[in-house]
Amino acid sequence: MSADPVWDGAEFVERWVGEVRVNFLRIAAITAFYAWHLVNYLRHDPDLTPRLHFALTAVCLVWGIGALALHAALIRRLAPPALRYGAIAVDALMATTVLLVADGPASPMVVAYFLVVGSAALRLDLRAVGLAVALSVAGYATLCGQAKWRRPEVAVPRREQVTFVLGLGCAGLIAGQAVRQARRLARDYGERLVAKDPEEEA
Repeated sequence: MSADPVWDGAEFVERWVGEVRVNFLRIAAITAFYAWHLVNYLRHDPDLTPRLHFALTAVCLVWGIGALALHAALIRRLAPPALRYGAIAVDALMATTVLLVADGPASPMVVAYFLVVGSAALRLDLRAVGLAVALSVAGYATLCGQAKWRRPEVAVPRREQVTFVLGLGCAGLIAGQAVRQARRLARDYGERLVAKDPEEEA
């Protein structure tokens, strides 16, 4: 608990609402990306082998079931810190798993890491933003390691790797500033209400 009663009074509800919104976006994103994958698979894209299709289907299924389980917890208004940190970790893990079986760091799906970082701001928790950045960088490093040692055909140049990691860091800074701005707004609004009360009584 912080020393700011205005922030403490609002943060639980807003963090719960933020987690609900993120989960709806998560389900929508999984559905959209998998639907696009199906379109390409049914068009007999030569890069989408049956083995790859099965692997991506399995990952999306597990990810979707996890999102539904999270929804079941959220409708009971459960929103402890462990829940949001765990959700961020699962998102980063699932995104990394999808990319490991796809085209690794060369895949356009690496933008999923930016979604993980951006969605962390809706939790109004700086630790959540930091965790999202750290796990996204770790996931991307895993992809680059796999490409270097096991799949050189999907490797990307070092300058591209550094640029991507810097982009994740900048996205994290922006998300963190959004959280800080929300806190300043809550504090300022609370102070204005307190200052206004004596005038109304007079």
